[in-house]
Amino acid sequence: MSLTRRRLIVSAGAAASVAALPPRAEAAEEASALPPPPPATEFRSRQEKLRAEAKKRKLDALLVTPSTNLAYAANLAISRSERLTALLLFAEGPALLVTPSFEEGNHRKNAVVDDVRTWKEDEDPMTVVAKAVEGRAAIGIEGSTSYETVTRLAAVFPGRLENATEIFDTLRRVKSPEERALIRAAGDRTTRAITATHRRIRKGMSEHQVSEILEEEFRRLGVEGGGLVQFGPSSAFPHGAPEDRTLTRGDVVLIDAGCKVRGYSSDVTRTVAFGAASDEIRKVYDTVERAQSAGIAALRSGAIPEDCDRAARKVIEDAGYGEFFTHRLGHGLGMDGHESPYLVRGNKTALVAGNVVTVEPGIYMPGKFGVRIEDDYAVRDGEPEGLSSRSLELQVLKG
Repeated sequence: MSLTRRRLIVSAGAAASVAALPPRAEAAEEASALPPPPPATEFRSRQEKLRAEAKKRKLDALLVTPSTNLAYAANLAISRSERLTALLLFAEGPALLVTPSFEEGNHRKNAVVDDVRTWKEDEDPMTVVAKAVEGRAAIGIEGSTSYETVTRLAAVFPGRLENATEIFDTLRRVKSPEERALIRAAGDRTTRAITATHRRIRKGMSEHQVSEILEEEFRRLGVEGGGLVQFGPSSAFPHGAPEDRTLTRGDVVLIDAGCKVRGYSSDVTRTVAFGAASDEIRKVYDTVERAQSAGIAALRSGAIPEDCDRAARKVIEDAGYGEFFTHRLGHGLGMDGHESPYLVRGNKTALVAGNVVTVEPGIYMPGKFGVRIEDDYAVRDGEPEGLSSRSLELQVLKG
């Protein structure tokens, strides 16, 4: 689940006031240094690859508005607003940034581009774009660009506009060793934050209180992160329940968490029991763990995503819980929390070395509890590379 969605769910269930959180039980652990950010040469290399893909499709330029694709292409991670900022990456020519004049200083400092052209508040930025693309025949539009931006561009550009989603997806699906290192650093911080949160959980706490502890632990590790916290019957809802439950002995505690390191995401879920674990909880947990093992074993270059899903799903079906595994096995992971490729029935596009995916089977039993185990993996020619520390046995927290 994406970090944004987790935060929306937590906010919706938050109480008007929350009691003070319990202190840490042990001395604070020093956060390890973050890996360095990608150098400018990495963004130049990405731009050349984007140009090559644009040329294959007979596109003269790519237009990219604020998004993870803009961060990927030009090292510019900014929010979208009513004021147009856009990268024009010409297939034969410069990487040109169009932006409001008052943003020029910041963007010249941070963005990896060849030139910046500005517009004033009383001007129409599309006139700047139109002049820049004059005489071109076709422009590829980054897929998350707003409909309004596309229609305004169409009004001033007589040529062809095409959806360039696949251009970016094709390149971003394969992570470099440096990108995988950033995801691994995020995964390490996520597993550490969850473990530290487990140590601070006490009977009677609310889900919201524990989510605050989790965020505090992420900050201690030098990143902003958070997660979905679910107790008992709430854990049977894969994307969270509307109520804010309090913790009792024998409850399942499910934490689905993530953070970003240099713009790259982690996504890890741990399920534990508080105080005691029933035989049913232990049986379901064992089934989910074996399903995850089967899914991981199926991950390799050349594997078909739906076959990976099928390998894990068969374990759960054979154990009699098939109807309670209600979502796909996993999703791609990178600058977005959910991106291509997806481990789901119907996806027959073979995995390749460098793909990074989550493997997250689950069993959700309405009115009782749910169990999900999720870890992040990089696909290789042989055994996949773990990017988070996997947990095999059910842990029972003191309660």
